[in-house]
Amino acid sequence: MKRDLELVRKLLIFFEDKPDGAHVEVPPIEGYSELQIKYHLVLMHEAAFLRCERILSSTDPQRVIYVIPFELTWQGHEFLQSVKDDTLWRKLNDRVVKASASWTFGILTEWLKHEIKQRIGLE
Repeated sequence: MKRDLELVRKLLIFFEDKPDGAHVEVPPIEGYSELQIKYHLVLMHEAAFLRCERILSSTDPQRVIYVIPFELTWQGHEFLQSVKDDTLWRKLNDRVVKASASWTFGILTEWLKHEIKQRIGLE
């Protein structure tokens, strides 16, 4: 399954808007299947964007089967803050994600930092 940054952004916004720290096993994100959402929740937990309870394999205790997400971490809030602006998000998609088939998350975050610094006059 491919990583979908649009889904990651929607999940971050969902958890930021959620009024409490209660768990939501599969957030209702329109246009995405339960399998896609669960896969991305595990990725987001691995990236330290979400505070979750891990459900491990009974045959391989190192393997995470799925996660039960509760809330954003500091890092999740930080990343969401950088992609929440719709104009910046569209620009990111046009100039980085769609323009290059070989971008990495590191490149994406560096581009975001550069754009944000320019917006607030630090560059």
